[in-house]
Amino acid sequence: MLKLLVPVNGSRHALDAVRHAAFLCQDRCASDIVLLNVQAPPEGGRASAYHSLEALRQLEEQDGEAALRQARAILDDAGARYVAQIRVGRVAETIAQSAAANQCDMIVMGSAARTPLGSLIRARLSNRLMRLSRIPVMLVR
Repeated sequence: MLKLLVPVNGSRHALDAVRHAAFLCQDRCASDIVLLNVQAPPEGGRASAYHSLEALRQLEEQDGEAALRQARAILDDAGARYVAQIRVGRVAETIAQSAAANQCDMIVMGSAARTPLGSLIRARLSNRLMRLSRIPVMLVR
């Protein structure tokens, strides 16, 4: 059975991917899920000039937990086995590295947003991830 990595950011599209992963577990196509939230590194931004690194790390943790909350509820309702992780870094690179580190067989992620800008950003992310990843990437619409 497959071990899936599902990146989540709290968006409706990411939750669609979580629902699909839960279905794959219920259908016995997948056995384990790694939920991953990737936070952008704050060190280079303006916030680092006004807040301590410790305070910024706490904010990352809070934002990550908020993004994972609904995804956890979906998987709990489905009875799926999962672990949740929060990482900091560039999104596509961090997803690919986490998939390799967790020995996942597939990445399942939500498809592009419905707005033109959202579609462009999401398409760039999924294309970059497909180039970086050594495992298949499934886009859920």
